Amino acid sequence: MSQYYQDPHGGLHFLDDVSFVTLLPAGCIEITPAQALAIQNPPVSLSQAQLSQNQLLQSAYVTAVAADVTYTSKAGVAKTYQADNKSIANLQALLIAFQSIPASLPPTFYWVASDNTQVPFTYADMQALAQLIAAQGITAFAHLQTQKALIAAATTVAAVQAINY
Repeated sequence: MSQYYQDPHGGLHFLDDVSFVTLLPAGCIEITPAQALAIQNPPVSLSQAQLSQNQLLQSAYVTAVAADVTYTSKAGVAKTYQADNKSIANLQALLIAFQSIPASLPPTFYWVASDNTQVPFTYADMQALAQLIAAQGITAFAHLQTQKALIAAATTVAAVQAINY
């Protein structure tokens, strides 16, 4: 029969064969399986739960900010576009490059949709797409801040763990 033992320093020991009990460190006491489980999985403190939940929220926020956005171009083409950091950087670079003379954008200019469709875009389309992506980021950030405030105000581990993005 299996037995669990705890040494004077809080260490956990397990024996499949109680005939080896003499091999345990001095001062070990026999404990129940439930006590052994509690040693293996100590309760989470409120501050640990808050830290862990904030990390989960941060990860969800990063995903939300980079989620694809749907935009209908001035020509009426509704497509989904990537909003990851590289796409944003490309869009910003083109907006800056053509800001002084937006009409100098080549007439055959297009932006590539998430499905790889080449959608004809104007400078106004690029601005509107950038604004849509920015609005998504602002909304996601505001939501993150609200959830973080709820976590900071929570007084129990269960309450903290119930807060999701």
